[in-house]
Amino acid sequence: MITQIVFKADKSLKDKAMKKAQSEGVTLKAVLYNALKLYIEGKIKFGLQINEPEIEILEVTPKIQKKMDKIGTLLEKI
Repeated sequence: MITQIVFKADKSLKDKAMKKAQSEGVTLKAVLYNALKLYIEGKIKFGLQINEPEIEILEVTPKIQKKMDKIGTLLEKI
């Protein structure tokens, strides 16, 4: 049995997808159909992804180090 799937998409997104599909010699229908098959087979996954936070390296100048040492000394007294 064949069924029809209808959904709305941004025109720009559709146009770009059609242009790319045409440049690769396939139809947009083929792209979407194969995307459905790959999704069912678990080869395409959707969901939340937690990225590692970016780490910023800070330069500790002697002035900053002196202040950090003072804070450390104060914290030791607590």
